[in-house]
Parts: sequence; C-alpha cells; structure tokens
Amino acid sequence: MRKILLTTVGVTALAVSANATDFTLSGTAKVKVADDGNTSVSVATNIGVSKTFDNGMVLSLSNNNLTNAAELTVKSDAISVTFGDYDQNEKNPGLNGNAASSDITGDGITAANHSNAGAISLGATVAGMGIGAAMNNQGDTMFGGSFSSDMGGMAVTIGGDVYSDNDSTADQTTMAISANMGALTIVAHSKQVEAASGGTDTVSYSAAYTAGGLVIGFQGNDADASSYSATYTVVPGMQFEIGQNDNGTDSTSSAQLQMTF
Repeated sequence: MRKILLTTVGVTALAVSANATDFTLSGTAKVKVADDGNTSVSVATNIGVSKTFDNGMVLSLSNNNLTNAAELTVKSDAISVTFGDYDQNEKNPGLNGNAASSDITGDGITAANHSNAGAISLGATVAGMGIGAAMNNQGDTMFGGSFSSDMGGMAVTIGGDVYSDNDSTADQTTMAISANMGALTIVAHSKQVEAASGGTDTVSYSAAYTAGGLVIGFQGNDADASSYSATYTVVPGMQFEIGQNDNGTDSTSSAQLQMTF
C-alpha cells in the first residue's frame, strides 16, 4: 500500500509541475458469464496524457493496458488529427446497445482488412457540419459527413461514410439517421458492401429506452439478426448488463458486471 501511495504522489507532483499537462488514470474490470455458464475476467488499465500548448493546440495520447501507446491525437477547436486509429472519425450514427456484448454488429464500416498501420484520421467542423477523412499505409481511404439539428423537439443526426479499399471488392458505404426523444433514442442504418459475388445491402435499426438507472435496448436488421439487452447502474461506476443475441440461426445469452474507475 505504501509503494502505491508514493507512486500516486509522484504522478500528482508531476502533473502540477507541468502546468498545462494533465494526466488521467482509468480502467474497467469485467466479470462475464457466457451462454454455456463459463465465466471470464477482463481488467484494463489506461493512462492518458493531454497537453495544451500556448497557441491553443492540444496534444493527447493514451496507453491502454500499459502497452506501447499506439494512438496520438492533436486537436484545436475545430480540427482533430489522430495518428494510429483509422476509424476515429466515422460520421454515421452507430446503433444503440452492445450491453454484455449482445450486438448484431450491423452498423459502421466493418471492412476487416483495413489497418491502423500508418493511419491518419481527420475530423473537422465546417459550417455546422462534421467532416471526417482517413487513410492508411495500405492505400485505403474513407470520407464522411454528419449534420445535427433539432426537429420538432427531437435531436436528429444524419451522417454517412464512404470507404474505398485498396481492393475494390471490399468498398463500403453507410448512411444512418438517429433521433432522440428524451428517454427514447431510435437509429436507422443502411450499409452497402461491394463484393465480387454481387455485394450486400443491409438495413439495421435499434432503439434504447432509459428509465432512471435502467437502459433497455433492442437491435435488428433485415438479415434476421436481433438482440435484446438491459443495463442497470447499481451505483455510479458499477453496471450490471444482460443480453441475448440471435443471428438468425443461433441464440446466445450473456451477463456481465462492469466496474469503471
């Protein structure tokens, strides 16, 4: 305990002496119960550093699970550039849910072969519209845009991304709209995937309802996949999640206790 205390004091002193440099320490601890009754434990510890320069530019980097930091971000008020994360600035609204890993994974650019090696991702705000662009060492590129507005009391976001792979048979295009009506959030999402055999066009949808510390979620798509989930906040920083996922053929259930610090 004494050794940990001394280390904490040392980090605090460093943060104070650096003035505009902020340090963060965070992590999660999860205990998961799979459909077959097996349990697993996952613990992640993350360290972050953020520095504000005299010209207003901000440099931030993170080291997840105490491994070599693979991602670095430089940003100002309207522009953010991330090195090492290709998907940082996707602009289509993602589906609600993913409690206890119950997710139909039908949204977003999902090309398995685009790499973070040499990746540069740009995010910017121009005339109220969010713009995203990315490229990597393989020659993959992605461009996207999003727009948010209030329509009749609903907070609506419309966005999409166009992904061009160095192999044209893996090209993808996504479009989505998200509407928030207080406790209820609804998302409709469309994804087109090019392929040598003819490609696919999948429409996905989700809904999440929040009642106090309880969030109930649903996902589905026109490929007969669906998921149901519930997340309950026991106390701040501790959540219990249950979910069931059906891919159209098999159905699996899971439960998870997550603690965030």
